[in-house]
Amino acid sequence: MRGLLLMIIGLVLGTGYIHAQQKNGIDLTKRLYVGDVFTPPSNVQLMRGNLKKVDWKKLKDKIVLLDFFSTSCGSCIESMPKLQQLQNQYSDIFEVIMVGWQDRSTLEKLFHKNEYLKEHKVNLPVIYADSYLKSLFPHHSVPHAVLLYRGKVQAITTTNFVTAANIEKLYKEGSIVLPLKDDFGSRDLSDSKKHLGVTVMGYQDGVPYRGWTFEKDSVSGLIKSSLYNASIFAALKALGAKARLQHSLYIPRMDRVVWKVKDSTRYYNFANDPYWDIANKICYERYDSIVRPDSLQALSVLKDFETFFGVKVYKGMKRMRVLQLNPTAIKTYIAPKGREAMVYMGSAVFAGFTDLSEVFPPVVDNVKSDVKMEIHPYRTLEELNKQLAAYGIKAEYGMEEVEVLVIEEL
Repeated sequence: MRGLLLMIIGLVLGTGYIHAQQKNGIDLTKRLYVGDVFTPPSNVQLMRGNLKKVDWKKLKDKIVLLDFFSTSCGSCIESMPKLQQLQNQYSDIFEVIMVGWQDRSTLEKLFHKNEYLKEHKVNLPVIYADSYLKSLFPHHSVPHAVLLYRGKVQAITTTNFVTAANIEKLYKEGSIVLPLKDDFGSRDLSDSKKHLGVTVMGYQDGVPYRGWTFEKDSVSGLIKSSLYNASIFAALKALGAKARLQHSLYIPRMDRVVWKVKDSTRYYNFANDPYWDIANKICYERYDSIVRPDSLQALSVLKDFETFFGVKVYKGMKRMRVLQLNPTAIKTYIAPKGREAMVYMGSAVFAGFTDLSEVFPPVVDNVKSDVKMEIHPYRTLEELNKQLAAYGIKAEYGMEEVEVLVIEEL
């Protein structure tokens, strides 16, 4: 379980091993690009919404959004009310069509059971069991948004950029330039001749995000350190973990970050503005002839960030409100029948997972127990403490000096 927590922390920080998603097995010969003529399918399987069938000829004078989604994609589901609102507002010029690869019964379960979608009265037309449209617009990740207008592909992007302003602009001007989502885009910033040194660039349109990787370049044989289309904060946070600047097992959530900078919005997208990425995200490549352990390589890269961006990251301490796990007298707890419990291999693992949820202030483990813990769902701290008492633990609020991540401009 502790290993699982470490793996999750690695994924959150972008420090885990990243396996490049292969093009193998995906046919890219039929793919369309922005500006290409759209060839509609002869037939689709349709459910929900007000369309009895998709008449592509009638839709030619409307802006059509093909929003590829999956039932397991939380952000896809979260964006549906916004798309429904835009559909209602611009019904004369705009048509949303959700596109799913899953079968009808699977999708029906989603729309039947999801209270969030019911509450927001989402009833958009859905193409199910699709393979044709995905062959035209292949992708690895969803949401994957395609805007069609006047028979052509106008944009391949994400639903973040499907806004009222962009719908009006596209309808009025007949074309629009939006950030490109290309899950198969090139990640190389350098030319074919890999040279020793560092290359730093801003946001690269069409290049998929990838966190830090330290690997041997198959072409040059040099050691390549790279990161693509990430915020400076995400880059520094992950480098700090790789360089082992953090001594304790925790994820530096935002309340454990100390900003010593003029403008923190340069480093992190606090406003969740989709256009922030274009102005602020970075790409980085470094080629070395020397093989170093990841921790030492990360320290070398951090020096580059001091040089190029005038910023450094380090561990600090701060007194703040926390949720302390403290020893207490053991009390019997009778678990409810028919309810599944989460199993944690020790108090440190429980503290780590609870910290991840951010339901409470930062969690500090003062118990250091290796006893296996079974915790059932709870709604309040009181309910949680009834269960923790079975393991001689009490969670209570307090003030404590805790480790924090400091971002400081030089």
